[in-house]
Amino acid sequence: MTTGGTARLADVVTELARRQDTDVVALLRDRPDLPVPPPTTLTALAARACSRPSVERVLAGLDQHVLEVAESVCALGGLGPVDAAAVRAATGAEDRAAAASVDEAYARLERLLLVVGGLPVLALHEALGPYPARLGPPLAALDTVHTPVTTPEALTAVLTDAPPAAHRVLDALVTGTPVGVTSGEPAGATRWLLDHGVLQRLGATQVVLPLETGLAARAGRTHPEPHPHPPQVEAPTRPAAVVAAESTRAAEELVRLVGVVVRQWTQEPAPALRSGGLGVRELRRLAGDLATTPEQAAEIVEIAAMAGLVGPDDDGERPVLGPAAPAADWAEDELADRWVALAEGWLASTRMPWLVGTRDDRGTLRAALGPGLERGWAARLRRRVLSVLASLPAGTAPAPTDVHAVLRWQAPRATPPEASVAAVLAETELLGLTGAGALGSAGRALAAGAEPAEVAAALAHDLPEPVGEILVQGDLTAVVPGRPTRELAELLDQVADVESRGAALTVRFTAESVRRALDAGTEAPDLLERLAAVSRTPLPQALEYLVGDTARRHGRLRVGGAGSYLRTPDEPTTRALLADPRLATLGLREIAPTALVSRALPGELLETLRRTGAAPVLEGPGGAAVTGRTEARRGVRTAPRVRRAGEVQVQGPDDVALERLVGRMRSGQERADQRDDLPATDPVHTVAALREAASSGSTVRVVLIGASGKPERRRVRPVSVEGGRVRMIDLDRESELVVAIHRISAVSD
Repeated sequence: MTTGGTARLADVVTELARRQDTDVVALLRDRPDLPVPPPTTLTALAARACSRPSVERVLAGLDQHVLEVAESVCALGGLGPVDAAAVRAATGAEDRAAAASVDEAYARLERLLLVVGGLPVLALHEALGPYPARLGPPLAALDTVHTPVTTPEALTAVLTDAPPAAHRVLDALVTGTPVGVTSGEPAGATRWLLDHGVLQRLGATQVVLPLETGLAARAGRTHPEPHPHPPQVEAPTRPAAVVAAESTRAAEELVRLVGVVVRQWTQEPAPALRSGGLGVRELRRLAGDLATTPEQAAEIVEIAAMAGLVGPDDDGERPVLGPAAPAADWAEDELADRWVALAEGWLASTRMPWLVGTRDDRGTLRAALGPGLERGWAARLRRRVLSVLASLPAGTAPAPTDVHAVLRWQAPRATPPEASVAAVLAETELLGLTGAGALGSAGRALAAGAEPAEVAAALAHDLPEPVGEILVQGDLTAVVPGRPTRELAELLDQVADVESRGAALTVRFTAESVRRALDAGTEAPDLLERLAAVSRTPLPQALEYLVGDTARRHGRLRVGGAGSYLRTPDEPTTRALLADPRLATLGLREIAPTALVSRALPGELLETLRRTGAAPVLEGPGGAAVTGRTEARRGVRTAPRVRRAGEVQVQGPDDVALERLVGRMRSGQERADQRDDLPATDPVHTVAALREAASSGSTVRVVLIGASGKPERRRVRPVSVEGGRVRMIDLDRESELVVAIHRISAVSD
């Protein structure tokens, strides 16, 4: 139950009419839910602005300081209209800076139409609870028996002779909720406080510390310890060189790992689950290929998908996960540009990779790249975390608890879980936005909303100069003293295996790695020549022997792929088939005098041969003929259709459209004011007017749609509004009725 004074809906309408058009436009811009759908009158706009859902939405974006000022207004409003000076006194804003901060917060509440004429709107009072600032109702709302204590001096005098238990009870009510519950008739300390006017009865088993007495106990303060500023972050400071080195190392490593995923899935797409996503077994296999944990592998493929580089392909015989069309161009970009694509995709995504491996409400395991990982607030959380990091001094490496505390101050009514904050910070470290826990140059540029080219330039500035040389050792290892150039990295990926990464890259040459280069089409002499060109020292004989020996054994056995095979009765038939131009698209090739292979699948080969007049039959695995109809199938895999995960952007009306809307609302209000009968009201206005009347106990006129469909005028006093129904007293008929709100077409004072 709301006990304090609140602004009437009519006062809100008057305030809107008084404001300049530019001020109303600013209100609609600050509260984007108000103009959608467009209100027809200022009364409709006021009702919508005073509705509980709209007020809750705007409160979710207010910081703790503004909310404390709002609590002060709601608490003190029970004694009458409250101005900024009263709030300054109630929050202890004594110095100039603190006073200015309170004044700005109070003005913001007025601009947002949450405070009108020094009083809160009803929905604000309800949203902040029955006891804002943990202060009780005013004495005017209570039935007092004993003379109440209302000043600090009187309270001090009364408590001089109070028993110790009374002090403890009073302290509990001052610091906690102002309402106490008794098991029966109050006795002891509670009885003493009631008899001396410190407490008042609220019911048969409840006592309450009134607003005036609570303020006296707090020396006139609504908030003994206000929070005008975010909490101070006490965290270690990292040297700039360390931050740059760690952040660029992580950025480079992520780009490399995403590149590995793209190349691997280009060669062999990963099987997808029927429900979508990457199965546990495939994820573990990928983690082994990337030399990471399954959790890190899930993060990597999710980031790749956020950037639109990989995604599902459902066009084949079975669903798979593979590279998307942009992946080819991405692989050709410079390192910094590739990283920016990953970072921006991550920042805009609503997916939460850290949920991979957890179970949903039905017990289903959430899979990487699968459904169930989207949260509408994920992108906003990432931006908020980056904003907090950017607000700290350069080099500060805060703990997740520190960042969470700042976020809680920024939006107490929309605080994210601490585990999610920690997960986002882990993502920033994986991406290279932070290094050693502190925001790097590129991360700071991204947080500031810089253009992609500027973010890429910030990363490129911190990247160490690439080196194009290696130090080949006699034990078939080689060391790259720094970050390899793209050309050197591609060469080493072909011919060597990575042993360790860090300040220097160490690789090892093996028979398998050399064979990999030969399989890619590189001849042994060319391979040795390319290695010699990048080696600071002559190549050791052991490496030359390894390459030569592997090359001699390479290719003795040949393995090829074919979509189908064709057996013929004799050599003339074989030659005739090879010479037939109608079969050129099949890619026939002779592997024996009476055996051909084709790149076409069996069904396609069968149908094509039949169109030439031949009478082939399909042969089973055992060599026997297979009868029955066979459908031709195509074996071409199309590019994946990538489902980009990004934050939904709702394009609201621009300022010109809002100005026109304000003009239409003013005109609609004038027409409504000139009507003699009760104008029809929209549902939002109806609910707001009825709730206001129920709160204040006032009388209103309503138009009800009766059972026959005819309108009926009633003069009523609403009692309660809940569950889509209103309970009210019909004053002319002296009866109580409960009516569905949709049956009320108009409400007026």
